[in-house]
Amino acid sequence: MSQQPGKIVYLRFIDLDKCIGCYTCQAVCDFLHDGRPFIKVYETEIGLRTPLSCLHCSKAPCIEVCPTGAMTRDDTGAVYVDSMKCIGCMACLYACPFGIPELDPQLRVATKCDLCKPLREQGLEPACYAMCPAEAIVYGSPQDIGEKIKKRKAEMIIRARTSGPMLE
Repeated sequence: MSQQPGKIVYLRFIDLDKCIGCYTCQAVCDFLHDGRPFIKVYETEIGLRTPLSCLHCSKAPCIEVCPTGAMTRDDTGAVYVDSMKCIGCMACLYACPFGIPELDPQLRVATKCDLCKPLREQGLEPACYAMCPAEAIVYGSPQDIGEKIKKRKAEMIIRARTSGPMLE
């Protein structure tokens, strides 16, 4: 991921082992974006619910194909749309392997999760992370996230060993 020296990159990780499918992330995003959530909870055929949102890829195809530079990255690593530069060509929509960017029907510009850029500019955290009741959404530096994931996996192993059937 390209970044300026001295800048800290932040990531968001959704731990599907902890997600309870409660729709809180979608609801808070929906509220903050006037009925257009950029994180959506999908239900699978077997009844599992999983949130899906922009992954802010380190080599983001949406950035690579944008002819105007409207799809760009801020100094924390979050990919966002500069709506003043977007011409609504939809190249980013087609380039994203996850189908994340959408075209705003009124403004005719691409839209997607920007990890709550306006909140982060005020020193706050992304709303989906701050509001997740299960703490399934993790936000921080790659090192912090790596440590949190390792700790969670260790806790799962300990729980499985202490609550499962005893081996004789």
